[in-house]
Amino acid sequence: MPGSPAASRSPPPGATAGAGGGAALASGEPPIDLVHLARQTDGDAALQQELLALFDKQSASLLAIVSDRSAERRQRADAAHQLKGSALAMGAGAVARAAAVVETALSGGAAGPGAPESALVGLAAAVAAARAAVAKLRD
Repeated sequence: MPGSPAASRSPPPGATAGAGGGAALASGEPPIDLVHLARQTDGDAALQQELLALFDKQSASLLAIVSDRSAERRQRADAAHQLKGSALAMGAGAVARAAAVVETALSGGAAGPGAPESALVGLAAAVAAARAAVAKLRD
């Protein structure tokens, strides 16, 4: 919210608006938007670290479920939906967008039997970039 104390907060000391140390996506978007994260946590550095650790674990486990071709499509779509929500909360926009594409494909919104699997490539890359950024931030 413009004008609120949280809106004027900046990322943690020494951080830039994005995270990843060169791992920014082709669009120039950082894997983790640290300004967004700072706003979400009202600038609480300990909470930011806790959320980064949680996102790191959760994104890996949810990606494993989404990628499990032996699991039911609904279960995989639900995991993609959870990953999308988690990514939105963290400021991992590329992960959120890629998870939304996979969720739609798994829910029958994309044509062709290979649609979910081809969408997984982008999701896996976005999650890898976000997790690499998290690892750098936690060092």
